[in-house]
Amino acid sequence: MSQSTVRCRCGHQVLGREVLRTEPYEKASGREVIYVKYRCRRCKALGESFIPQEEWDWSIFETPRNEMGALERDLFLDQNTISSGDVISFHRALQKAQTLGDLSRCEVRRKDKRDEKRGDKRESDKSTPDKSSGSLPSG
Repeated sequence: MSQSTVRCRCGHQVLGREVLRTEPYEKASGREVIYVKYRCRRCKALGESFIPQEEWDWSIFETPRNEMGALERDLFLDQNTISSGDVISFHRALQKAQTLGDLSRCEVRRKDKRDEKRGDKRESDKSTPDKSSGSLPSG
C-alpha cells in the first residue's frame, strides 16, 4: 500500500511542524477519517485534509530522506524548471568541451547572457552615488 501524503494547494508537502490540529472524524457515509488542519510553510495558507483511517500514520508528516537540507531544497524550489532549450544547449556544450574548465566557462557565459536578458541592476547600481560617501541630497 502506498503511503499517502498531505499537500497544500501550492504543491508543498505538509510536514509535522506545520500541522495545527488532527482529530478523528466520521463522514456522513459512515467512513472514519482523520481531519488534518495545517498552515503551509511556503504560501502561508491555512488548509485542511481528510485522510482515511486505514492510511493514517504520523510518518506521513516526516520529511523524505534525501541528501539535501531544507535551505538547499528551498533554493531549488524557487528556481525555474529546466527547459528543452537548456537541455539542448547543455548537450552542445558537452560536445564542444574537452576539459571541465571548458564547461565552467560555458556556464559563466550563459549566466551573463541570462543577466542581460533580465535587465540586471548591476549597471544601475554603479551609476547611483554611494550613500556612505557622506554627501547629503540637496533639497
